[in-house]
Amino acid sequence: MRKIISFIALVLMMSSTSALAHKVIVFAWVEQGRIHVEGSFGSDRPAKNCGIKVTDLNGVLVHQGITDTQGMYSFALPETLNSDLVIEMNAGPGHLGHWTIPKDELGAEPTPENIEKKMAEKQALEKNPSLGRIAAGIVLIFGLAFAAAWIKRRKKKGPNA
Repeated sequence: MRKIISFIALVLMMSSTSALAHKVIVFAWVEQGRIHVEGSFGSDRPAKNCGIKVTDLNGVLVHQGITDTQGMYSFALPETLNSDLVIEMNAGPGHLGHWTIPKDELGAEPTPENIEKKMAEKQALEKNPSLGRIAAGIVLIFGLAFAAAWIKRRKKKGPNA
């Protein structure tokens, strides 16, 4: 029986995904010599007063700041860059999001096609979790609670029960 429970627990752990309710969505773009960053928790809930850290691919800090009450932050494009930029938004314990701006986008003005593509990317990120995912999460929580209670009850009865 322990092997079955261990197998089920292993399968559940491997199939789990990040909780969408706590997912930090970071979206960044370059426009008119500035990098604009927008952070949210999806469904138009802005990531207010969150730390922004911008590094190059080598991990060297390029810039840092804090989002406003609308989840927005903007800063001047750094003058000397020879790598992609990684933007990290820290919205508290367990709430971390990333966005990478490729080096070739840093010096070029966005085209309408590029803007449309990026906005579609952003909308896909902000999509609400489906009812099926919510139900699966609830079933998983109850299943784990039931398994824990069952194991505890078996321990109380003794090893020969």
